[in-house]
Amino acid sequence: MNVLTAASGSAGIGFWQWVGAAIALAVGAVLATLARWLVRRHDVRRDTVTSTVQILARVVFIIVLTASLYVALRIIGVDLGPVLGGAGIAGIALAFALKDIAENYISGILMGLRGPFSPGDEIISGSYEGTVEELTLRYTTIRTPDGIRVLLPNSGVLKSPLSNLTVHGHRRSDVALAVEYGTDLQDARAVALRALHDVAGVLEDPAPEAWVEELSASWVTIRLRFCHGPRNADVWSVRSAVI
Repeated sequence: MNVLTAASGSAGIGFWQWVGAAIALAVGAVLATLARWLVRRHDVRRDTVTSTVQILARVVFIIVLTASLYVALRIIGVDLGPVLGGAGIAGIALAFALKDIAENYISGILMGLRGPFSPGDEIISGSYEGTVEELTLRYTTIRTPDGIRVLLPNSGVLKSPLSNLTVHGHRRSDVALAVEYGTDLQDARAVALRALHDVAGVLEDPAPEAWVEELSASWVTIRLRFCHGPRNADVWSVRSAVI
């Protein structure tokens, strides 16, 4: 009986209804493509390639295309209520099966909206450290300092503490300097600060510091604190020059 009803319903769909549905789909596809292009064009105007914009562009495309499909089905008289109701149980089972994937997609959208990092930033997420190459809907791709490409699930990145090492434009390092007892400590600090100011890569703002830190059994420790560029290469090169 249901088959006969469905067949008679399909037979009752007029030619112009099919034409209208096709036009709705075509217009929806054009609008979805145009909306995606407009979102991406906003990024090009800023001369950057950010994964945030790419994610938003995909989400906008899917939303507009889904809306056009709904309109097309309504034009030919398809009632989505019974279909959605019948798919409810299967949808719940599928949702449980794809829970991790869905969680990664949602996390990717949330990170795309919040923008905790951009491609090129150096981050620490959990036990992984590296340069962000791409943020997709499912993964955050980083390149570690030793050249390994790592795909981090977005849900894990969103749940774990995240350190953006480059967002502020500088990082701080410190070096311990041991001097003999009997040394004029104020003079030693002044000499160390003059040396720090002469090292290429040491930033003047924030200014370098030299503080007496510890009186050990054999020497006095002076701690030198200085800022430099934010990348790991800056840490190694400037710290080496200071030492």
